[in-house]
Amino acid sequence: MSVSEIHALIQLLDDPDEGVYRHVREELLSKGTGILPAVLEHRADKSHCAVHESRLNELVDGLHGGYVKSGLQDWFKEGAQNIIEGALWIHKASDPLIDIDVVKAQYEKLKRDVWLELNEELTALEQVRILNHVLFSAEGFTNAKSGHPDPQDALIGEVMKLKSGNPLGLGILYLAIARDLNLPIHGVNLPNHFILCYCDEHHVHNGAKHTEDNQVPGGILFYINPFSEGTVIHPNDVSEFLSHLDLPVDERHCGPCAPIDIIRRLIGNVAYAYERNGSVSQAENMRELLLFVESDTKHNVESQEGFEEEGEL
Repeated sequence: MSVSEIHALIQLLDDPDEGVYRHVREELLSKGTGILPAVLEHRADKSHCAVHESRLNELVDGLHGGYVKSGLQDWFKEGAQNIIEGALWIHKASDPLIDIDVVKAQYEKLKRDVWLELNEELTALEQVRILNHVLFSAEGFTNAKSGHPDPQDALIGEVMKLKSGNPLGLGILYLAIARDLNLPIHGVNLPNHFILCYCDEHHVHNGAKHTEDNQVPGGILFYINPFSEGTVIHPNDVSEFLSHLDLPVDERHCGPCAPIDIIRRLIGNVAYAYERNGSVSQAENMRELLLFVESDTKHNVESQEGFEEEGEL
């Protein structure tokens, strides 16, 4: 279908005949996401009546929502382990026009820069120092301390573009590079502030389910705070933090979590930011996506039961 034919159909969206509207909508939806650029270009023209604008938004949501869900389902089927891939799908859900290839190229360059500095003789702390040097000293990544929730602080493409992010945005980038380079670093669903942990090989491969009550899960050597330029945190400090919140020190709150749990937290974080900014429609789309992910992961992906954490301190 040519661009002119697409625009001709779009013009019919505000037809007063409900039957005509439904037929036009189904015809456009059947064309798939290939027509999204033309639809978005048309939507950018602010001279539409309220009915036309509303129906345009519904069309965009229908075209784009199905595409993102299909992509996430493929990610689930592949095991939902590639954290950067999952994060990119969430950014795509938020911004249909994001150029995934550009973001991936930026990411691959960062990963290569870290890889060039690593070798097998390095200790765990030395590996972390190299990650910190490349990301925060050489590349200049910094924390976003605006004091007001902003979706771009968590969305991976914006984090790499602006070189700034909240604990979750910076944490996902740091974690993705570490995992791709086979470093035993994992995400930690610490309440209010996403962090990472460096584990020994036994913990990575066999888990540590027999930890004493109210103690940091066994196998964790130390924690890492990407929001504070990769500062290393002693397990005792994490225990103390949880105690102040009257929460148990256990696998759920301070142990390694699965990538899908991080993606769920990311969606909740972005939805919360949209709500605080008054972007009701985008917040609702994210909440709907979260329900889809939670429903699908019950059947396809092993994840850790936990909480949906929204705000990041």
